[in-house]
Amino acid sequence: MLHLLVLAVAPGLFLLMIFYLKDRYERESLSLVEKVFLAGVMAVFPAALFEGVLLSNLSPRSGDISLLIYMSYLGIGFPEELMKFLAVLLLAYNSKEFNEPFDGVVYSVASSLGFATLENLFYVLEGGVLVGLVRAVLAVPSHALDGAVMGVYLGRAKMMGYKEGLARALVFPILLHGTYDFLLFLDPSAFLLLGIPLTLLVLRFALKSMRRLEDSSPFKTPTPQP
Repeated sequence: MLHLLVLAVAPGLFLLMIFYLKDRYERESLSLVEKVFLAGVMAVFPAALFEGVLLSNLSPRSGDISLLIYMSYLGIGFPEELMKFLAVLLLAYNSKEFNEPFDGVVYSVASSLGFATLENLFYVLEGGVLVGLVRAVLAVPSHALDGAVMGVYLGRAKMMGYKEGLARALVFPILLHGTYDFLLFLDPSAFLLLGIPLTLLVLRFALKSMRRLEDSSPFKTPTPQP
């Protein structure tokens, strides 16, 4: 049992540590990051209730593309990303600790990985080691990537006056999350052929965007001119 608990929890905490340490110029209060992470954990429950309403009496049926689209984007992606988004918006967005663009990434990833960690715990305790290993390299990093994209737009909205940032911080993670689930529901081979390349493209976008946010930090020491 202990090894399953470690396998379920470790991926989320490890990824959160990576994103937290990547905030080089003015690191966030650990207490607030912990609160947002725990809010992400708790967000699993209202998301599950919301999903239960949206997916009542539905199950994936082979060949029914419209049903798969509804389930993936509206039935799963929408409630889960909405609850992660609200956790950041309510706890961190208006905090004085949110004082540089990259902070949006830290808090959004914390919320997403809190959600992913509890969700992962349920799956791993039920499915065992193999499920835990697969989710450690696919599902948990996918949640983190959705959170990073959310955070890029929240950082732009809060610190850079990007008017569409709040809307995009919610819509884009829903689309990414829904696409991940849609391809898995459709056919695992479709995920390997399309989902992994798409994930790599989104990762490239997120990394480039995060570098720009870092460069925009008001705490970055200007490079001396020769």
